[in-house]
Amino acid sequence: VMWRTDARMLKLEGVYEESGKESGDESGEESGEESGDESASSQSEGARCYDAKTGAETAAPTGWVTVIENGVKYEVDLTKGHKTGFYVDQRDNRAEVRALGVGKGKVLDVCCYTGGFAINAALGGASAVTGVDSSPLALDIARRNAEVNGVAAAINFVQADAFNYLDDLVADESSVGTFDMIVLDPPKLAPSVSALDRAVRKYVKMNQAAMRLLRPGGLLVTCSCSGAVTQRDLLP
Repeated sequence: VMWRTDARMLKLEGVYEESGKESGDESGEESGEESGDESASSQSEGARCYDAKTGAETAAPTGWVTVIENGVKYEVDLTKGHKTGFYVDQRDNRAEVRALGVGKGKVLDVCCYTGGFAINAALGGASAVTGVDSSPLALDIARRNAEVNGVAAAINFVQADAFNYLDDLVADESSVGTFDMIVLDPPKLAPSVSALDRAVRKYVKMNQAAMRLLRPGGLLVTCSCSGAVTQRDLLP
């Protein structure tokens, strides 16, 4: 059993951090982006591993661990990956995207991290999947995950800022109205109440862009991990 704390996010959310350590960088409060080095450092320092049977603390696993979810294999870094290294709360949604991928052509997975939604769309039958993320490390893992699941040929992973990438697609008339399914799964854009107004504008902008890129009858799978952002606020 892995127990991890993220000092930086706990501070932003006003939650007491057990170790008493505080991160001095709050720049992510407005941007919603996490620096890979700072995120890995603060999270790995707060990582503890326990034996599931005895409850005794033990050494954390080193390197990558392969997990299997609904028959799909993923590489996970339990100590340094974002949050727990894998977003298990999206398990059912990844399976749903796989089912929705049947018969689809163009699929876009924005903020794809290690490729969960993109890989499932391709496994479902989508023939031209694009996964976009700003992290080169995450994309390296995504490409390995796609390879091990036999769908590397169907997915193109692109390193880019999500908002810039969407803006470029919208500006390209040949891309407007051509996607069969788009998945939006951005990081927490509102880590605190003070960031809420700006975050809502970003969520709305992202969803507006996706709606323009979808073909008539296309599917939008939109997610928010900002607890303060309601569904009514999220969609334009």
